[in-house]
Amino acid sequence: MWLRNGEVRHQSGTATCQATGRGSIAIAHGANSEAEAINGDRNRSIVHGDNSAAYTGGGDGNTATVRGDGAYAGSGFGNANTATATGDGAYALAINGDANVATADGDHAFAGAGFGDANTASASATGSHAEAGGGDGNTATAHSAGCTATAVGDGVSDSC
Repeated sequence: MWLRNGEVRHQSGTATCQATGRGSIAIAHGANSEAEAINGDRNRSIVHGDNSAAYTGGGDGNTATVRGDGAYAGSGFGNANTATATGDGAYALAINGDANVATADGDHAFAGAGFGDANTASASATGSHAEAGGGDGNTATAHSAGCTATAVGDGVSDSC
């Protein structure tokens, strides 16, 4: 299904999507997949995978992208947040602030960035976890399978 500014452009199968706001786009490809780009302008949610979801909203210029089955990406409640989930069961969340970036790139990887501005979380291995937030300018990087990196405060970095 492909939708822009509340108008369905293409729909097939069991995929669903919703877009509101000027310039917002929602695209969902895959059985039982969902994409929502709502409550703001220039939000973009894209899903490629079965049983997956992408959500953007509560601000402007947010992006959520999913490539994988059973995966989720969500961004919003602020402006210019980006969440990308790649891999089966991957989960990325960039919320509650501006310019937060969460990237989960691996099966069952988790990345969360938010509750402040300009936080970055990157989990790039199977089962890895990266969390950055609770202030501004934090960076958490998890590159090893099963490891957890947590950066909380202002200008804190952690990696594994």
